[in-house]
Amino acid sequence: MSVGDTIRKNLEFWHWYPRMLCDGLTDDQLHWQPEGHPNHIMYTLWHAYRSEDDLIHSLLIGRPGVFARDEWAARLPVEATGRSPFGNGLDRQGIAAVRLSLDAVLDYAEAVRASIQEYADGLTPEEGAETVKLPFFEAVYPMLGEATRAEVLTFFCVGHTAEHLGEVQYIKGLMGLQGAPL
Repeated sequence: MSVGDTIRKNLEFWHWYPRMLCDGLTDDQLHWQPEGHPNHIMYTLWHAYRSEDDLIHSLLIGRPGVFARDEWAARLPVEATGRSPFGNGLDRQGIAAVRLSLDAVLDYAEAVRASIQEYADGLTPEEGAETVKLPFFEAVYPMLGEATRAEVLTFFCVGHTAEHLGEVQYIKGLMGLQGAPL
């Protein structure tokens, strides 16, 4: 089984799932910030896919991500992004200023998925087993000082994305709405 085959269903699911989670939400609900929690749903989605795009393309693929390559800045305008291009370090006020269209974020997520799937489909099992150094993550995540290419794909495209989609469900719950359908 190829690296692309092992991650395909997860990429499809975690890039489709926000469509279901956000179906029927108003713009106010998508941008609502709970007391004591700085993130709103749109920021959370943008951050999940923007970071996945940048990190996978820079760490593994070695070329500009979908955001830069396909000129997404006009469709996903974020003036201040904090310490990283994907919003790390923004405070509550900075996150409140992130006002994006759900359709644009979902279209971007799909474009990121397609690009990463194309990369994963081209990886041989031997290439997937190659080790990548990740010293900048080690201080926060001690087990991530290095990982294989396949593990990096799984961590950022599945684990990190699932973490933030869980956050979307949490925010919906704080609004009195159902998170996951099950």
